[in-house]
Amino acid sequence: MKIMALADVHQSKKHWLLLEEVVREIRPELVLIAGDLMPKYDGILAQVSFMPQIRQHASRIKSAGAELVMILGNDDNQLVISEMEKGEEEGLWHYVSDRVKEIRGYEFCGCPWIRDYPFAYKYWVAPDRAGEVYIDPVQLGPPAVINDQNEIETIPDLETYLKSKISVQESLENMAKQVISFADSIWLIHDPPINLGFDLCATGDRVGSPVIYDFLGGKQPLLSIHGHIHEAPSYNGGIWAQKLGSTMCIQPGQLENELSYVTFDLENRRIKNLFHSIYGNGKNL
Repeated sequence: MKIMALADVHQSKKHWLLLEEVVREIRPELVLIAGDLMPKYDGILAQVSFMPQIRQHASRIKSAGAELVMILGNDDNQLVISEMEKGEEEGLWHYVSDRVKEIRGYEFCGCPWIRDYPFAYKYWVAPDRAGEVYIDPVQLGPPAVINDQNEIETIPDLETYLKSKISVQESLENMAKQVISFADSIWLIHDPPINLGFDLCATGDRVGSPVIYDFLGGKQPLLSIHGHIHEAPSYNGGIWAQKLGSTMCIQPGQLENELSYVTFDLENRRIKNLFHSIYGNGKNL
């Protein structure tokens, strides 16, 4: 089974068109997107109106013979959750945020939650563990969240707000209780783990999650796909895949104008022919 994995297609509307082109060209059976689906440059509030385009892209990708497996990410407007669930019910894609779903003989699990970073949007930010709140010392403006009317509201007390959320660890453990075989499980986790090089920002900061690192190291799933820090492979010496015990961890990164993605063949729990590609110039890292 040929699989294509990527994240952070929110770089621009063009990235969804590039994704369509790649799918038609390389013909994967599954396309895994580990969060940040909605174009961000028109603003997060405009993302709700982009859902019809996402549906059109997904329909064309499905017509090309590929199944989409997706989660949302920290830059995605949470008001599209209901549309993501509706699209799954209609068979346009598999939406696996905070749920386990069997697809083609493997168990897919998705975690959209992240620990706090120096970004402005807070809905998908959660504590690492229950009662353990991390707040990044750098804040780009006041903490804010989108309300039910698709308006931005300032969060008056970020610590109290975060304590009310499900923790990253709870999200992962809740799904883990449903997994039948970790050796047959594939995890889409938007946040990267620490210690693998996937979390290196252009500023030099390393911002990965210790909870995710510990979870993957302890549970040893077959595969994990990450995103969030677009520039990591460009600054860490080109690292986009690492082994954590027996788990293969992948962070394709994402570029401003081209599309970064990883392809591989999956046969009997074995990952073969693992490649990182940049669509548009034929370059492999």
